[in-house]
Formats: sequence, C-alpha cells, structure tokens
Amino acid sequence: MTVARLRRLLGPGVRAALLLVGISPLLPLLVGKLPVVHWLSDAVSAWFEFQCHRDPGRSLTFWAHTLPVCSRCFGIYVGLGLGALFLRPRLGVWPLRIWVFVAAAVMVGDVFTESLGLRPPSLWLRTLTGVLLAYPVGNALVWAARSVSGGNGAASASASEGQMPMTTPRDG
Repeated sequence: MTVARLRRLLGPGVRAALLLVGISPLLPLLVGKLPVVHWLSDAVSAWFEFQCHRDPGRSLTFWAHTLPVCSRCFGIYVGLGLGALFLRPRLGVWPLRIWVFVAAAVMVGDVFTESLGLRPPSLWLRTLTGVLLAYPVGNALVWAARSVSGGNGAASASASEGQMPMTTPRDG
C-alpha cells in the first residue's frame, strides 16, 4: 500500500475509530452474551476497568444493565463519537480551544459543587459535561486527519467558509 493511499484513508479511518469509541460503552451490553464475539466485550471491559472507577452508583443504567463506565466517561465516549459523526460546527483553532476550556471549567465546577455538597449528585449532568468536553475534540480530530491526508477538500473548504485552516505548532 502506498503512502498516498494510506494518507487518503487517514480521515475516514479516524472517523470510523471515533465512531466505534462512541458506541464502545454499549458493546458489552450488545455483544457480551454472543458466543462468537464475546471476546470483544471482554476486551472493551478490560479497558474500561483500567481507565474508569466504574462506581455503579455513578453509572447509567440501560435495559436493566448498568453501563461498564461511569456517566462522565460515558459522556466523553459518546461526545467523541458524536463529534466525529456530525462534524459540525467546524471550528478554527481558537474557538476550539475556547470551547474545550469552557467545557473543562464547567466539568471542574460540576465536580467541586458536588464534592462540596452544594447540590445533589446528577448522573445526567456528569454525562452532559463529558459530552460537552469531548464533542469538539472528536470533531477536530477528524478535521485534522482530513487536513493531513489532503482529502475531502479540507483546505479549500476552510478557505471558502472564511475559516482558518488547522495548523500544527511547526506550521506557526
């Protein structure tokens, strides 16, 4: 496979990977009991065990099953997937940084207000803060991969929409 072909596959590959990440918290529920692909459920569950505290009291329940990650991690996974799915809005570097900064501040505010007892715990607020933080990141990762690969008219689309193309630190 040539380097040019690999570069063309980068954008779609990143998008597909992020979409899979977005649904990964549901995989143990969907395929955990299937004999042929239960190994996938085991692998995903092992990853979740490594990266999340998995407190059942902080996890959402669907179809009478508790998700294998806490609600905030669920929001982060779903946000990455949704950002890759919709790819809107396409943000320049500074609007992206501002969005992520504000979302992180809201998430920290959520953690502090709950830990100080200023409000009761809320699974849905945890989920929302995870989605708000991860959505623009998933979006930006796909656009950056498309820009690197030169596919889908990334540079010309940003110029025609009046937005600055994504740059890396070495680009200036």
